[in-house]
Amino acid sequence: MGSIMTGLDACKRFCLARGWRWQLGKSIPYGEQIIISDGEASATLDFYPKRGRMVVGGADSALKSALRQWVEAQIGPPASAAAPTAAPAFRFTGPHMGLDESGKGDWFGPLVVAAVYVDAHGAAALAKAGVRDSKEFDSGAIGKLATQIEQTVPVQQRHVLVLQPALYNERYRQHQNINLLLAALYAEAAAPVQQASGATTIVCDQFSQRADRLERAFAALKLPRPTQQHGAEGASVAVAAASILARAAFDTALETLGLAAGLGRALPRGASDLRALERAAATIVQRHGAAALGQYAKLNFKPVQAFTQP
Repeated sequence: MGSIMTGLDACKRFCLARGWRWQLGKSIPYGEQIIISDGEASATLDFYPKRGRMVVGGADSALKSALRQWVEAQIGPPASAAAPTAAPAFRFTGPHMGLDESGKGDWFGPLVVAAVYVDAHGAAALAKAGVRDSKEFDSGAIGKLATQIEQTVPVQQRHVLVLQPALYNERYRQHQNINLLLAALYAEAAAPVQQASGATTIVCDQFSQRADRLERAFAALKLPRPTQQHGAEGASVAVAAASILARAAFDTALETLGLAAGLGRALPRGASDLRALERAAATIVQRHGAAALGQYAKLNFKPVQAFTQP
């Protein structure tokens, strides 16, 4: 870990030398995130010490390009579908289904849950193609990998459930708890894939401290009891593939919704870049009215609710 943390310190020094500011970002599994800003644009830098990787995220900008160039000079280019690294040793290698989500912590955009079933042959093909946790890839690589997954996994053995903001807000009001809603969506996404594949092993990340919430949702739809574990993306190529399909659908939705809102670009992601998030929310309210914000944003976030008040 020492060399990577040294790299993190070097990155901070590089940012300060350029006159950029950095601050801690959101909590990410097995890593640390910082948000870097030059006063106009911002970018995220995710560090994964055990994997020895740095991933640059955020909207395209000169800042992001310069930061990515610095990272590549330090540790090499980011992983991509065109140049996959050696396949990781996944623990679940037999036939199984994996699930993952995207958009849970983002102000804008839908909540997306994807389910992917693989047999031994499909698992090997996806691993060979470089499929890993979506957090290791930038948006360009995500799109390419999603296409490869769709070409490898038969359509009836995968399902992507996209809960657009308006319906998300309605469903959230019913559950009043994000993990209860997510449990219901996991079961709904898994059901058609399980019916088509007959999967008896289902794997996903443990997103709630109470595992019984997901178990009850699966039991209600007569689905096999799911295996929940932290870091499931690293244990199952099906979960990793689901994370990529969910992320690709979420990225596409941000683009579509941003254009529909009249922003001329994608809606901002995440919940950390307050300047970009608040600017987008204010623009939507100004152009379409406060009541329209729920068509683009998740209203359970208190900062978003502030824009709906008179």
